[in-house]
Amino acid sequence: MRRQVPLILCFLFGIVMMLVEFSPHPISEGLRAEVIKWDLIIGPFALVIGVITLVHTHVIRVKRRVEHWQYSYLVFFGMIVMVAFGLPTGPKNEVFEWLFDNVQVPMEATMFSLLAFFIASASYRAFRARTLEATLLLVAALIVMIGNAPIGDVLWNELSPVGDNIPSTARQWILDNPNLSSRRGIILGVSLGVISQSIRIIFGIERSYLGGGD
Repeated sequence: MRRQVPLILCFLFGIVMMLVEFSPHPISEGLRAEVIKWDLIIGPFALVIGVITLVHTHVIRVKRRVEHWQYSYLVFFGMIVMVAFGLPTGPKNEVFEWLFDNVQVPMEATMFSLLAFFIASASYRAFRARTLEATLLLVAALIVMIGNAPIGDVLWNELSPVGDNIPSTARQWILDNPNLSSRRGIILGVSLGVISQSIRIIFGIERSYLGGGD
C-alpha cells in the first residue's frame, strides 16, 4: 500500500494538470496557480534532499578511497564556506558575492571552455569526408562557419567588392531550410517521446521514479 500512494497521487495530478492545460475556465486557472504554489513549497525540500544526497555520496567516496577521493573535501569546504557567508545575510553578503564572482563563475567558464576542445575533437571525427553524408555535413559546416565569422565578410569583400555576400546568404539559407527542418523533426520526435513517457508514468507503467524494484 505504501508504494501505491505515490502512484495514485501521480495519476490524479497528471490527469488534473493535463485537463487544466487545455481548459481556459477560471477554476482551472486558479487550480493551476495553486499547484504552482505547492511546487514552490516542495522545491526547498527537494533542494535539501539533493544536498543530503550529495553529502552522502562524497562521504562514501572518502570512506572507500575511490579515485580522486581527496576532491570530496573541496566539495565539503566549498559548501560550508558558501553557507556560512550566505545563510546569515543572504546572497548580498560581500564575501559571498566575491566568492561567487571570483571563484564559481571563473570555474564555470573554465568548465564550459573545455567543452570546445571536446566539440572540436568530435567534429574532426564527424567531418571526415568518407561518405556522401559526411561530405555534405563538412561542406555545410564550412559555409556556416565562414558566414558567421567576421573573417568571412572580410575575405569576401576583398574578393568581390560588389554584389551580395554569398557566404552569409548561403549560411542563412542553410539555417532557414535544412537546419530548421531537421530541428523541427527532432523537436517533434522528442515531444512524442515526452508524451509517451508521461503517459507511462501517469498510468503507473513506468515506476522507476519510486526507486528500488517493482
